[in-house]
Amino acid sequence: MRDAETKITAFVEKCREHGLSVTHQRLAIYEALLETRTTHPSAETIYKRVRRRYPTVSFNTIYKNLEMLEAMGVVQKVNILHQGARYDMPEQPHHHFICRGCEKIIDIFDPSFRELRKPAVGESDYHIDEWIIQWTGLCAQCSAAQAGSA
Repeated sequence: MRDAETKITAFVEKCREHGLSVTHQRLAIYEALLETRTTHPSAETIYKRVRRRYPTVSFNTIYKNLEMLEAMGVVQKVNILHQGARYDMPEQPHHHFICRGCEKIIDIFDPSFRELRKPAVGESDYHIDEWIIQWTGLCAQCSAAQAGSA
C-alpha cells in the first residue's frame, strides 16, 4: 500500500510540474493503471475500471488522458500486432515480447540492451531520442497448445 501511495504522490507532483490539475478522473485513470500494470491494459480496460467509480466518464476522456500521460512519460504505449494499443508504466527501461496467440505481453529486462547503439543509417535525416525493441512469437502455453493440436 505504501508503494502505491508513494507512486500516487509522485504522479500528483508530475502533473503539477506539467501545469495540469489533478482531477478525480485523472487520478482514477492512474490508479487503474497501477492496479493493472502487469497486464498491460488497453484503453477499454482502463475505461471499464474507471467507469465503476465514475459512471459518467467518457471513453474520450480516458483516451485523451492516456495520450497526455504518454507525452509526460508516465505511460508507454505498446502496440500489439496491428491492434489497439496497450499501456505500460515503465519504472525502468525494458522491452516487450508479445505472444501472437494469446496477446500476452511480457516485459523483458536485460541490461545488455542499454549498450545498443543508434543505427548509423541516415543519422543526418533524423534524431533518435529512444527506441524500443518488441519481439513477437508464441509464449510457452501457446507453443504447447499448438504442438498438441498438430
